[in-house]
Amino acid sequence: MPRAWHRALICLALAIAPAVASADGGPQRSKLGFRATVDKEAKRIRASGVPVEEIGPYRVGGVDVMRFVRTDKAGEWLAVHVWRAGGVTWISLVPRPLDEPRSTE
Repeated sequence: MPRAWHRALICLALAIAPAVASADGGPQRSKLGFRATVDKEAKRIRASGVPVEEIGPYRVGGVDVMRFVRTDKAGEWLAVHVWRAGGVTWISLVPRPLDEPRSTE
């Protein structure tokens, strides 16, 4: 039962991700493989100085996932998700809701 729940959760998250990220044009297909994309995003985020919690990589229901979740209250985005499904790697930026207060620190 827990395995089916995890699959359903991942499917739901992947189905919602395009709608959540639609403000930035939705998920973008990466030209790189999963590992190379994760490394490139991690390097880009570190260079920007944005504090993030790295979650993953992990695999659920045949989908590889890596999440970079922002730990501060500043900025326009909440998280960057990288996932591979069906041999295709995707990158999705999760924007901060417009009504959520932002810190200027």
